[in-house]
Amino acid sequence: MAEPQADTSTPISKGGQSLIESAARWMADALKAWSEDDYAKVAVLAPLAVEHLGKAVLWEENPALVVPLSSDAEASLFILATQPDLGNPKLRTVGLKEVLRRLEQLLGGLPLDAKRRGRMVEVRNGGMHVGTPAQSRHVLQDALAVSAVLLDRLDQDARSFYGDHQASATQLLDAKRSEVGHRVAAKLARARGHLNELEDRLGGEVFDEATATLEKRAPEALDPDDFGIDFWGVDARCPECASRGRLFGRVDVEPDIDFDVEPLGGGQYEAVPVGGWVVTLYPQVFACHVCRLVLSGPEELAECGLPSARHDIDAAALGEDFDPDLFASHEYEG
Repeated sequence: MAEPQADTSTPISKGGQSLIESAARWMADALKAWSEDDYAKVAVLAPLAVEHLGKAVLWEENPALVVPLSSDAEASLFILATQPDLGNPKLRTVGLKEVLRRLEQLLGGLPLDAKRRGRMVEVRNGGMHVGTPAQSRHVLQDALAVSAVLLDRLDQDARSFYGDHQASATQLLDAKRSEVGHRVAAKLARARGHLNELEDRLGGEVFDEATATLEKRAPEALDPDDFGIDFWGVDARCPECASRGRLFGRVDVEPDIDFDVEPLGGGQYEAVPVGGWVVTLYPQVFACHVCRLVLSGPEELAECGLPSARHDIDAAALGEDFDPDLFASHEYEG
C-alpha cells in the first residue's frame, strides 16, 4: 500500500510539509484501524493527526504560533523566531488543546463545539478511554471534519492526504454531515410543533400578538450567561419562524486607528489619529424566544445558514451594556 503523501502544489515550508506528512501517516493508521475494528486505536490516532495538521497550519502562518505560553518556552521562541527548525531537540511545541484554541482564533471557528473539542483533547491526552464503536466513530468523524478545514487552509488535496483511505474518509464525513442535518431537522420540527400548539391554543389574532410580544422581549429574556461563559448576543433571524432571535458567542476587540485631516492654515494640514475598535464575534449558539429553537455549535449554525465563523460586527449591535473601551481594559490591562 502506498503511503499517503500530501499534495505540494502550493508552496509549503519544510517544517509545514513535515507536519502534513506526519499527520497523513497518523490519519492513515487511524482509518486502517477503523477498518479493522480496533476502536481504541482509532480514537487515539485520529486526534494525533489533527494535532500535527493543526500545527502545520499554525507553522505556515508563523512558526512562533506553536510555542507554548510558559516561562520555560523562551528557548523555543528564540529558535522559531530566528531559525525555525522542527528537528531542533530543544524545541517544545503546544499540545492539541492549545492548537485547537489558536486555530479557532486564526480561522474564525472550527466545525466542532466546545464539548466535542474537549472530548478530542481528553482522548488525545489519555484522560478518556474510548473503546466502543460509537464513541470511536464520533472522535474519528470529528477529526475528519477538522482536517477538512485545515487541508483547505493549506490548499492540500484531500485525495493525496488520505491516499488509499479516501473512500472511507468521504463516507465517514458524509455520515457526520447527515447526523448534523438529522439533529437540526429534529430541533426545527420541535420548534415548529411548539408554535403550532401555541396557535391552536390561542387562536390566530391572539397568537400573532403573543408571538410579537415574545419577539420584542427576546433581548431581555435570553440571557447570554445562560448559554456560555463570557458570551454576548446580537440579533439574528430565526431559521424556523423568522422571528428576531439572538446569536451568542465570545467577543474580541482590536484597536482600529484611522487618521483625520485638520487644516493648519496656509495650505498646511495635519494628520490627526482617531482611535476606534474592531469588534469580532465568535458565534456558538442561536436561541429564539418565540419558537424556542436552540442551535448549539458552529455545525448546527452552519446547517441553518446562520453565521458560524468569526466576523466583525458593529459594537452597537451588542447593546448599551457593551463598551469596547471598558471591555478592552478589562481583557487586556488587568
